[in-house]
Formats: sequence, C-alpha cells, structure tokens
Amino acid sequence: MIEKAEAIVLKRKEFRETSLILTLFTREWGKINALAKGVRIPTSRWGSNFSLFSHNLIVFYPRKGLSLVTEAELLEDFSEKLAFFSRHLFANYLTQLVDLIMPLEDKNESIFQLLLKTLFLLEKGKEPERLMRIFEIKLLQLSGFSPRIDTCLQCQQKISRFAYFSHTQGGLLCKLCLPSPEYASPLQPGTVSTLRYIINSSGEEIFSRLRMNRVVKDELRCLLAKFLSYHLETLPGSFRLIAKL
Repeated sequence: MIEKAEAIVLKRKEFRETSLILTLFTREWGKINALAKGVRIPTSRWGSNFSLFSHNLIVFYPRKGLSLVTEAELLEDFSEKLAFFSRHLFANYLTQLVDLIMPLEDKNESIFQLLLKTLFLLEKGKEPERLMRIFEIKLLQLSGFSPRIDTCLQCQQKISRFAYFSHTQGGLLCKLCLPSPEYASPLQPGTVSTLRYIINSSGEEIFSRLRMNRVVKDELRCLLAKFLSYHLETLPGSFRLIAKL
C-alpha cells in the first residue's frame, strides 16, 4: 500500500550510479530505511535531492528492509545555512543521536517535531550549545530515558540545593547518599533547576525563555555525555569533533 509521510533526512548514501539509500525520520512512521531510485540523475523530475537534514514530503511503498520512495517534495532545505563547519557538526550530532536512540518504525511525533524545531533554530543562528543541551534532555525524556530529578534515588528526599548525578542509576543523589565523590557528577543548584525546567516544560517557550550560564552548560555537557554513553554504549562521532571546537 502506498503511503505519504513528512521525512527528515538523517543519513544518505549513494547507491549504484543514480540512486540513494536513505535513513529518514518520519512524522507518521518513525525511522525508516528507504531507497530512492534515479534521484541522482540530473534530468530526473524528483522534487528533492534529499540533502542531509532536509525536510521532505515523500510518497513511498513500505517494505521490510528498504522501503521504496517514488516521489518527494522538498519542504525545507536546511543544508545551505548549516553548511558552515560548526553548525553542520551540531546538526549532524542531532540527527546521529536520533538515529542511535530511535528504533525502526517506532512512531514518535513529539521527537519529530523536536528535531524539526531544533534544526530550524540552528539554521536561524541561535546558540548551538544551548540548543544541544535542550535537545538531548527532551529527546531522552520523549524516548523513555528521562532521568529522575525530583528526589534522591536512595532516600527519596526532595533535593533543593546541591546534588550529584549518577549516570548508571539515571538520577540524582543527595550528599548523604553518595558512596564516594567518584560515583557521580556534582551539580550546582542552578544546573538541577535547569534540568527540572527542561523536563517539566512543554511547547516552544523552552527555547526562547531558558538561559544558561557557563557553569550550567559545562555541568550539563558532562553529565549528559556520561549518561548517553552509558545507555547507548557509544556517542555520535560528531560529539568528539564538537568538543574540539
């Protein structure tokens, strides 16, 4: 049965002389792998060349393994303004992270909208490091990996000031329940408040209202890198390149 879907290009690979093998994250189907035959022919009548990060409307035949894309209309091409090396790296990190976390054909419209919104803001020149931290936390939450941040994992007491984040247990520990300083990452009260605000907020106001100082950014970067690495057993290759910027 033929289907239509909005799709963001996560990966693209040349196949034979004229075609592309694509990994797409769709609003209606989740992540799919697909073949676009003849799309690289200069005289082809395709409405999109499936540039990386582009937002498309596709017509396709769902199949096991590789779905077959037969038509496409380009809705938004982010690639030109994201061609600058640093912004391309950030965009690549977003799409690689979605590819790592999301299984095939697991529909999640909220994650699709989160990725689309973040790419749009990145293209508009918004601060990439802040966008990355918000994206990572919301992606973890929406995919079922949300850390526990209301109370201490051990004693269940509410944490209002300094805390420690355990990437192995996925949440906060108070000072009294911390086995040793090496067991978890220390967090300032502002970082704890920022985590809570991001997790408890919905809608687009989170991108416009939230501000982060240098300490909060650094602590979030460290704890999220450990948390993602522990649960995914790897990090996107672009993460290490971004760390060198």
